[in-house]
Amino acid sequence: MPQTTSLSLPDRDNLASPFGMLHHVALVTNNMERTVAFYRDVLGSDVAMAHRLDREDEARHYFITVAPNTVFAFFEYTDAETPEYAAPMEWKSKRHLDHICFFVDTEEELDAWKERLEAHDVPVSHYAPGKNLFFPDPNNIVFQISLGKPGPMGFPIHGDPRPAYE
Repeated sequence: MPQTTSLSLPDRDNLASPFGMLHHVALVTNNMERTVAFYRDVLGSDVAMAHRLDREDEARHYFITVAPNTVFAFFEYTDAETPEYAAPMEWKSKRHLDHICFFVDTEEELDAWKERLEAHDVPVSHYAPGKNLFFPDPNNIVFQISLGKPGPMGFPIHGDPRPAYE
């Protein structure tokens, strides 16, 4: 059983979590219009905050909703290079982010996401009905949508024969 502290909160598997929620993930885009269009028109997100940074280049900084009380905070750097698409769960050189996963409750929701993404010409890979799907945003950030059944996730799972912890 994991140790809890006064700052730890139990999650749905009763595992200690040091924070009550994830507020945002900060990401980079070189084209805010294309990024907003993807998240708003394809995924159905809202722009929660849009402002310019208080500095000489007045770079845009937008918060875009992705889950209840969670946003992606995009910083626009127009000279940033979009990384080449890299398939999820494969070795990557010079990349630290593999993918970001969101859960849906039913297989029907997963199928509806597949149809919606394909209707917007977003490439979908690794789709297996009732399992998961992967797709990139315009910045080649890879997302997974997976069936996450309500209730406990079934954690903890400790099956590594040579764990990186004791």
